[in-house]
Amino acid sequence: MMMFQRGFQGGYRGGACWSGGYLGGGWHMLFMAAVLLVVILTIIYLVNKSTHRQDNKDVLDILKMKYVQGELTEEEYMKKKELLLKK
Repeated sequence: MMMFQRGFQGGYRGGACWSGGYLGGGWHMLFMAAVLLVVILTIIYLVNKSTHRQDNKDVLDILKMKYVQGELTEEEYMKKKELLLKK
């Protein structure tokens, strides 16, 4: 209980937690920047991943149409489909 009171009620360097209490100096800002960076990178990764899947689906639809229209043999269709699904 004593440490809690010191940090939030002005024990060290005359301030609360944000002015040098538990985290000290600028470490809390560095930590928050790192957390924010991780959140932003995660969002970017998930958006890119879902966009990539949609692109792959569109390409597979085009490939299927070419096969149905007779522009590709079954062997060509299967090889190209396999390649697209690996990505």
